[in-house]
Amino acid sequence: MPSILAEKLHEIVSPIVERCNAFLVDIVVRGERSSKVVELYVDSDKGISLEECSLISRELSTSLDETNLIQGRYRLDVSSPGLNRPLKLLRQYQKNIGRLCKVTWMNNGVKIVQEGILEETRQHTILISKSGGKYEIQFNDIVETYIIPQMKHF
Repeated sequence: MPSILAEKLHEIVSPIVERCNAFLVDIVVRGERSSKVVELYVDSDKGISLEECSLISRELSTSLDETNLIQGRYRLDVSSPGLNRPLKLLRQYQKNIGRLCKVTWMNNGVKIVQEGILEETRQHTILISKSGGKYEIQFNDIVETYIIPQMKHF
């Protein structure tokens, strides 16, 4: 369950991120009352640059200082989700079509883990393929999906 602080941050962050033609993937708030860490994960359909993350960070810092939403000291980190974080939004799946992924989902109470190529996204499902079959997975059944990096050979 998201914290009240995370919900209020979402309200402030979303317009800033959208002005940069990006989208908010996740907000993580951790730490103690006197030294909070606010981590924002942002992305765009073409990928997010360090410069765009810096711009979002500066604008958000100004807004946070003006609203005094976070009492005391805090550290703000704005970055792309990277490969070590699972996909959360259907929009992230769309930009990763054609890539190898590892999907964990629930099917009638049974956890299934499958690696395959992300072939397609639809309104409520994704389609992955692996030699020997295709798997259509309900988006709501997905526990987590990670993109598996592929090494290119020259």
